[in-house]
Amino acid sequence: MKKDEQFVDGIFKEIFNDNLPHYEKTINENKTNGNDAYRKISITLSSLDEEEKKSVFDFFKIVSIDTASLILGAIDGTHFPPGIDNDFKLISDEDEIQGDLQDIFLGAVEEKGIF
Repeated sequence: MKKDEQFVDGIFKEIFNDNLPHYEKTINENKTNGNDAYRKISITLSSLDEEEKKSVFDFFKIVSIDTASLILGAIDGTHFPPGIDNDFKLISDEDEIQGDLQDIFLGAVEEKGIF
């Protein structure tokens, strides 16, 4: 696996194998403890049926995909956030790995059938 693919694979796994499942588990289990955002969303979601909850968690996936894609696009030089018009370099072991990060990420999303 090339370095750019390894980088994207690590981000992809962290988002979809670690973070999103953690959020879903924490939200589903945190109905009474504390006054934090997890508890508040948990209480809100408890009034929904399973299909509606799935829609909410699917929306979280879309938000995660869009956010990662924007950041990777900015690194690649294919997306320019307001006020940022310069190029970036992402270096791994002295090799530049930016350029295809966004495409690799979105390809993995498509390949895994996430959306």
